[in-house]
Amino acid sequence: MQLAGKKVSQIFLPAFLCLTLCLLLTPTASAKIYRWVDEKGQLHFSDSEQNVPEHIRDKTKEYKPDPTGLTITDAPATPASSIREDISGDTSPAALAGTISIPYTAKEGTANRVIVDINFNDSITVPILVDTGSPGLVLSNSLANRLGLFDRYGSQLMVLISGIGGSQTAARTIVDKISFASINEEFIPAHIVPDMSDAYAGLIGMDILSNYTLTIDSANQRLLANAIPTVKKLPGGHNRSWWQRNFREFGYYTEFWEAQAKLLGKSGSPYSRLVPSELKRLKSFMAHQRSEAQDLYNRLERYARWKSVPRHWRR
Repeated sequence: MQLAGKKVSQIFLPAFLCLTLCLLLTPTASAKIYRWVDEKGQLHFSDSEQNVPEHIRDKTKEYKPDPTGLTITDAPATPASSIREDISGDTSPAALAGTISIPYTAKEGTANRVIVDINFNDSITVPILVDTGSPGLVLSNSLANRLGLFDRYGSQLMVLISGIGGSQTAARTIVDKISFASINEEFIPAHIVPDMSDAYAGLIGMDILSNYTLTIDSANQRLLANAIPTVKKLPGGHNRSWWQRNFREFGYYTEFWEAQAKLLGKSGSPYSRLVPSELKRLKSFMAHQRSEAQDLYNRLERYARWKSVPRHWRR
């Protein structure tokens, strides 16, 4: 499979090796990460000790990646809180009137699925799998290539994402607009991964689906969606958790790659044993990654200003 003139493996593998090297060998170069388990047994990560519940703060140790296994996530997690923390009000059937009926494909071979046709950027319509287990929008390499989301080098900001199947590399990007039935969403952060299936070109997850109550009408192969009224009152249709999560992620990667670049010329750093040709290649990669992260952060900041997002939601 070809992508922007290069094999997919040639794009993802170098980024994976460099990212793993940096994250596993130089944890102190990035922000401190704290790890704890709440009373429900749910695992949490945060870049601030203040987000750790006070009654267990003294028992919580700084989290450092385990070099014997890939245990990192793609970005520091936001404080544990309900995704509905900024969504309240009447959710009675009367208030949720105005059902959107979305036809779906129910099968992928012998598997039961909910696959809907989604239009991207008013240009391309493709089948996308509805996945309530996915936190966000996921695109296949092929779809991203058709949408022109890769830069001239055939890449974007590289991150690690975790799921039921383990961890894998992904490219981070922003989709300008998607629409299906009468649902229209804009400015959607997304991950780009290798092609998953011939039956669908990506996943639509909870960053969009959480704005609706959903019912699957399997008899008529319809996904019934009712918009939660108070969501429309939020800036850009997103709560504080969504805004802070994305600002922290893009800000984290910008600072991380800048910090790594400063270590390249220092003795005693994990990179001090590299030969000049490898250092030059790594320096170029780090500069590219920082530039990509900064570009995503700047785009998010401009969009936040346009939507009048409170300043304290942007940190």
